[in-house]
Amino acid sequence: MDILKRTLSALLCAALLALTGCAEKKTGDEIAVPILEAKSVQYKTQKAEIRDISQKYEQPGFYGYPYSKSVKFPVSGQIKSIEVESPGEVTEGQLLCTLYTDDVQEEIEKEEIRLNQVKNTVDTLYEKEADADQIVMAQYDVQIEQMRYDRLVKSLEDYNVYAPCDGEFTMEMGRHPYNVNSRVDKGATFGYTLDRSEEYLCVQVFDNKLSNVNFGTSVNLVQGAQSSTGTVTDIVFNDNGDFSTYMYVITPDNEDELLDFGDITVVFDVYSRLDTVVIPKKAVKELGGRTFVYLLIDGVKVEQDIELGIEDNSDVEVISGLSGGEDIIMN
Repeated sequence: MDILKRTLSALLCAALLALTGCAEKKTGDEIAVPILEAKSVQYKTQKAEIRDISQKYEQPGFYGYPYSKSVKFPVSGQIKSIEVESPGEVTEGQLLCTLYTDDVQEEIEKEEIRLNQVKNTVDTLYEKEADADQIVMAQYDVQIEQMRYDRLVKSLEDYNVYAPCDGEFTMEMGRHPYNVNSRVDKGATFGYTLDRSEEYLCVQVFDNKLSNVNFGTSVNLVQGAQSSTGTVTDIVFNDNGDFSTYMYVITPDNEDELLDFGDITVVFDVYSRLDTVVIPKKAVKELGGRTFVYLLIDGVKVEQDIELGIEDNSDVEVISGLSGGEDIIMN
């Protein structure tokens, strides 16, 4: 019995030692995981305002030559000579280019022979005192051949190309610049002459047209302390392949109110909206055909689709999507 007690006691001690060792190992092997506190995002916001907005564009104005005239070949043919440098100053009616006329000259010679033949026929009929009807018909033939001959002679001018106005001529370069012996087609453009006959007050805008600015749009003209008004009287579009330009031609209401020197600012005053929602243009995002802004609502960034209206230099009207007072995320 004593042996049994001693055996049980030994087993109990061994079990306690084993448990104690496991507990110590578990406690020693625990890994402390640090809790990272997320850094809050700081948004720069601006309120969507309810106020008036006027669609205005301020652009620098200058006096220049907005108009040019194209120079085209009246007929098809082959270049015989180029009489002008490009670019170069030309005067109205100046000869710029000639085409070979060998084929036309040959036709003229043939027609001259036919004309002389019908004239001789009339003379012969008169000498022989032929019937009056025969003489009349022969005279008709003379008139017809004479018209053909005159038309051919006149057509020689079509083989000369002249400057349409005073100004600066620039030859059309294209893929294949024109040279002597180049083949040309009727109606092809030989070049352009910048018309320097009259200066106009102009505003030049690259690539994108000013929205809602059309013929008749009113403008304010500011030149230092001087101011005047005017009207858009023409819009000239040019595209040279690399970029396009819109040239707005301005006619001042009173030219005498402007000085001959000093910068001129042209303010296009399109129209105004009263008591409408207005936000900065730089807050507007466009992606996949959508137009939207980011709002900050209870600390959360939210996308909101909007529809835009008129704009000025820095702000834009929101027609739908906002009611005013919202916090617009700017960054």
